[in-house]
Amino acid sequence: MPLDIETDSTNKNKIEFENHFSARVVVIVFPNGYKVNSEQDLLEIKNAWTKNLKSWHSPYTCLFDLRDFYISPDLEPSFEKLIHFFKNFFMRKIIGFCDENSEKVNVKFETVIGIDNASAQTGLARGKGFEKNITDLRSKIQIDNDFNAHVMEITFISDTDFTTKEDIAILKSKLQNILMLWHTPYSVIFNCVNCTFSEEAKNEFVKVERFLKSFFCKSIVGYAPKANKETYPFTMFRSRHLAAGSLENSGIESGEIANCSTRKIGT
Repeated sequence: MPLDIETDSTNKNKIEFENHFSARVVVIVFPNGYKVNSEQDLLEIKNAWTKNLKSWHSPYTCLFDLRDFYISPDLEPSFEKLIHFFKNFFMRKIIGFCDENSEKVNVKFETVIGIDNASAQTGLARGKGFEKNITDLRSKIQIDNDFNAHVMEITFISDTDFTTKEDIAILKSKLQNILMLWHTPYSVIFNCVNCTFSEEAKNEFVKVERFLKSFFCKSIVGYAPKANKETYPFTMFRSRHLAAGSLENSGIESGEIANCSTRKIGT
């Protein structure tokens, strides 16, 4: 599963998950809206949600996007059963969030206006983090974990320009969530075919690199640069093959097994 977003887009409906492990919150977002017109539409939510929960080992609160969400009236009982299903799998609470002009959705759980008001009822402090442009940036960042090869690969599904410190903070936030899954040293590979860094973002990335290396990251490299390779904050290679080859000898060495009990990831 490409965690942390985790994106499931088996049809025109797109489902994204933001996992905030330290706050024990799962945010479910539908960037293009979602229409439940059939049992298959409900099944896609169930399958994607269940898949995302493979990374969870504790109770959580769910924030559910109702901003552009529609349920056919005859399927409302089935949707209620779906929510009940997840309440049996460690979901302690679910809160729906919508906009002031959103169409009312008939659901049997609390609904509030605005994601900030919803998150205020949890341990999640997001501030402006759910504005549309931030959500879009987060949705572009895809992270795949290859635990056998000890490699975390980061790709960007569309043009992604890191221009400010705030942009780098979003990247760091996603990486923090993913690090909860790692218990051995690893390397990071960036696919930069769609990615660029401004000078400000490049300088800010130094803090991210320092953070990662304090949590058992051995090296960070990139490949297929969209811009001049000197503008990137890590060593660049022309192709993925060359980037992966540079990591071949960076396996686990004696004494490097992560001791997760001695370190805590900040939020």
